[in-house]
Amino acid sequence: MIDPELESDLQNIKKELSHLDKTSNGTWHTLWRGAVYGAGYVIGAVIIIVVIGWILNIVGIIPALARQVAEFRTALQNFSGTVK
Repeated sequence: MIDPELESDLQNIKKELSHLDKTSNGTWHTLWRGAVYGAGYVIGAVIIIVVIGWILNIVGIIPALARQVAEFRTALQNFSGTVK
């Protein structure tokens, strides 16, 4: 036989766990969300590094990227010419 106060506490714990289970979206949802956030951080970091490198190249601090920037400018000019 269980003490009535203990039984009441166990019922409250069971209700709280049930509520938490219903409000959470599940393990797969959490895993998917974490993977998407991680990919977003990586993509954002790559974009920032590319933009900073491009700006430093324009300023002249990194002259090694001059050829790539020239090719990029040519590609942008060709693309803008075809869009008009």
